[in-house]
Amino acid sequence: MMRFSPIIDGVLVPAPAREIVAQGRHNDVPMLTGANTGELGGLTGSQTPTTAATFVTRARQRYGATADEFLKLYPADTDEQAAAAQAQSSRDQALVSIYLWAVERAKTSKTKTFTYLWDHALPGPDAARFGAFHSSEVPYVLNTLYMSDRPFVEIDHKIAEMMSSYWANFATTGDPNGKGLPRWDPVGDTPVVMEVGDRNLAVPCAGDDAKFAFFKRLLIAPAR
Repeated sequence: MMRFSPIIDGVLVPAPAREIVAQGRHNDVPMLTGANTGELGGLTGSQTPTTAATFVTRARQRYGATADEFLKLYPADTDEQAAAAQAQSSRDQALVSIYLWAVERAKTSKTKTFTYLWDHALPGPDAARFGAFHSSEVPYVLNTLYMSDRPFVEIDHKIAEMMSSYWANFATTGDPNGKGLPRWDPVGDTPVVMEVGDRNLAVPCAGDDAKFAFFKRLLIAPAR
């Protein structure tokens, strides 16, 4: 599995980030971060189709003793079910992870964290395949649709106006909210994320409470 993490060099990064935050030694500035609905498809899409058999095999390899619980939460009796379960479980895990990170950060921070789930697909012949892929929100955030030859329509320009306003507000004040924009609350006690693009409302980080609880147990290391 490909992993991205900072190099602990003892100078710029003196200790693991989680340890620094837990000790309150981090730069306490407002945070805005998130993921896309097509995030794990990357830039090229899935190279191998997900089948019911491969989904179950990977689940047992990955989750071990808790695989049966996972497969009850994300059943995959058919290949079609498996593809949907793969997408949903990956999304749920990513959003639960971001939420738990933000909650942990809040324990030693005075500033707020805002999280998002981008759901709008860039228009074009490949839209159905890639969906809201990684980085597809950037032209909307920067309001630079005019620099692309994709077949944008009126709704795309409205979304770009909204997204760029959120980001400009955040850069200016540390809060993305502003006049005429759908309300975007910071991370709090309820595990939700702001879905932006097409829907623009707070949605649960996971499909239901049981799925959230499963990934919470998986992601939070037990106390030693």
